[in-house]
Amino acid sequence: MKYLVLPSLALATYVISALLTVAPSHATSVTADLDTHSSNLDSNLDSNLDTHTKCELEAGNLKADYTVTTRRGFTPGNSTEISLMRYNNTVAHQYPQVGITETWTMVRNKLIKPVRYFDKHERAIEYQPGESIHGRVEKDFSFRYQLISNTLLNKMTLERSEGKGCMKIEYLTYQNSKVDMTLAWLPELKLIQQFRVNEKNTTREWSLVSVNDNVNLEAFFESRGKYKATDYADIGDDHTDPFLTNMVNQGFIEAGASGFYDQNGNAIGEGHRH
Repeated sequence: MKYLVLPSLALATYVISALLTVAPSHATSVTADLDTHSSNLDSNLDSNLDTHTKCELEAGNLKADYTVTTRRGFTPGNSTEISLMRYNNTVAHQYPQVGITETWTMVRNKLIKPVRYFDKHERAIEYQPGESIHGRVEKDFSFRYQLISNTLLNKMTLERSEGKGCMKIEYLTYQNSKVDMTLAWLPELKLIQQFRVNEKNTTREWSLVSVNDNVNLEAFFESRGKYKATDYADIGDDHTDPFLTNMVNQGFIEAGASGFYDQNGNAIGEGHRH
């Protein structure tokens, strides 16, 4: 079952984790902005979603497609795509424009195992559960699961909510000295519907394009499990593999396994600047 969400209805951005350490000031309501979004939602929502009083989608097994646009000043925005996939205790972020998929699996309900797949080469880099990657241990599964952490959600101010079932929408805001955020959140699905972040001279917007529960997610993950995999700890010991050498030189491995990638293959998000 696939539900379409018009691109103009859902704006979102990946949350930069460094922002969470900044002490928030009193949140300022951006009521006019949210009212504009609400008007668009009321007039344009697909009827299949709008009439669901009971959420028929399972939040833990679905595919959500996003478009993300970054604008700096008055320059035209650069857009890229990401697909979020959830299957049991594993989450995947797929970046089709650069042929990369990253997954995070919850192990024993406390450790997170990351894997990076290079789909064009059918190769994979595996990390051990709880392993420190560039000085950072992956601990926040909600950040991967939802594209926004529960920590930040709990800091946001609920302005109002509307709808029911799959289309219950909560409108939230957050502001501190460095950033201004507006969020439309689908709590039943644990998905971002709209999210706009204004920071300095940069605006990041995410658009939820579609949500689909009629996807063979098992086959998606099984196919990547057949890739030739290399443990991250062994990369430095093999100087004869052209693939590994090329990936390190391009920065895909050393740039950090936490971000997503623009159309040029540059890692962005979570404080990374390339």
